[in-house]
Amino acid sequence: MMASGMNARLSSLSSVGVSADDVTKMNDFADRLDQLNAEQEDLKAKLKAKTEELYATEKAAKAKNSELAKRVKIVIPQSEWVAFGISAKR
Repeated sequence: MMASGMNARLSSLSSVGVSADDVTKMNDFADRLDQLNAEQEDLKAKLKAKTEELYATEKAAKAKNSELAKRVKIVIPQSEWVAFGISAKR
């Protein structure tokens, strides 16, 4: 926006030291910012998908751990539960 305004009024702005090179640099900045923003949005989408995968895997792991802990408690004496990482008292 700034670059287009500068370009349209370059003759007026030249008296204060604004040159065509300044307009080009502003256009380059705008293009680079658009590119970086697009890359960032892509990374955010990938992160969201990976986070959902992580949560699903954690949920499955916790469920399996709970199921196996119940089985261990059936056959292993309570005094040995600690070897399995089970700190429950019952």
